[in-house]
Amino acid sequence: AGARVVVVSSGGMYNTKFPEWADATAAEGVAYNGNLAYAYAKRGQVLLCERWAAAHPTVKCVSCHPGWSNTPAVDEAYGEMKKYLEPLRTPWEGAEGIAWLCAADAGVLQSGGFYLDRKAETKHIAGPFFTEGSYTKNSPAEVEVMMANLHAWANGARALTGPQVSGLARR
Repeated sequence: AGARVVVVSSGGMYNTKFPEWADATAAEGVAYNGNLAYAYAKRGQVLLCERWAAAHPTVKCVSCHPGWSNTPAVDEAYGEMKKYLEPLRTPWEGAEGIAWLCAADAGVLQSGGFYLDRKAETKHIAGPFFTEGSYTKNSPAEVEVMMANLHAWANGARALTGPQVSGLARR
């Protein structure tokens, strides 16, 4: 099947672009919002997968959305609007697409793609009538800042600030 990384994200990432690091991490003085924290994390996973795909061209790096299930969390988050998420899935139906990404021939996978139901989907639907939009897109400089902060955090450092971030944003 070939080397690959499959990152399970969520359609929740469609709600936002990745924010400033302090907002994404609910840093001191930033109010925590669980729904936004989830969306930020899921958008960040998709961006991270895109970067891995570019950095490691011999490895298929894909992210995916398993679809929405008829759960109390979906009821709470979407209420009557959940009808637009149909078809609602069983856990098996959501897992099937993930398993397919793990086993499919590498030649059929678009590295850096975001998958649902075995096909690459648009990553941004903030345009009119659910078309490709720009509201949820991050600039290359914003993604660079996110990546630098992830690297710093993974190595035990605090988030980059001031001149460090300004230098990255000018790239």
